[in-house]
Amino acid sequence: MAAHDFTEFSWDEQEDVKAVLASRGLDLREFKITDNDDYPAGGRKGAVRQISVTRVTNGKTAIYDTDHFATWLTDFADALQAGEFDD
Repeated sequence: MAAHDFTEFSWDEQEDVKAVLASRGLDLREFKITDNDDYPAGGRKGAVRQISVTRVTNGKTAIYDTDHFATWLTDFADALQAGEFDD
C-alpha cells in the first residue's frame, strides 16, 4: 500500500483543503493528512483512495473513502462544521 503525505497531493487539492480549513479559522499545521490509493476495493476491480485526517492537538482521526473522481472535501468540511475534530 502506497501512502502519500499531503505535500504529495495535487496542488489544487492542497489549495482546496487549505481553503476549507481557513474558512473555519484553522491552519493546515494543526492536521496530519495522508492518503492511501492502493486500498483493496472489497471485491471491486481497481483501487479506492482513502484519506486519513488527524488533528495533531487531540489525536482525533477520520478516514474518508473516495476515488479519483469524487471529492472527500465535502465530508471533511461537514465534519469540521459539526465539531468532530474539536477538543
